[in-house]
Amino acid sequence: MLSAIRQMLSGQTFLPLDFLVDPEAQGGVVQLTPRERDVLHGVSEGKLNKEIARDLDIQEVTVKLHVKTLSRKLGAKNRTHAAMLARDIGLL
Repeated sequence: MLSAIRQMLSGQTFLPLDFLVDPEAQGGVVQLTPRERDVLHGVSEGKLNKEIARDLDIQEVTVKLHVKTLSRKLGAKNRTHAAMLARDIGLL
């Protein structure tokens, strides 16, 4: 605590270590919601967002949001990369 106060008084920014460590990288476990898993299955089948939305009876914008969050959780650069990573770690 004193170290944090000293750091802030000297004009530096203090961030707890927990903010600097990626939670997914800690145990190698990626937690996806059931809906994110559904969307991921659609992506892995090569479906368009519109097709996934129709299959799951949700809005296309919701599919886009799920693709974005699951890509972030997996550390993927794009939807294809997300599907490949999910396959490699056994999520599919």
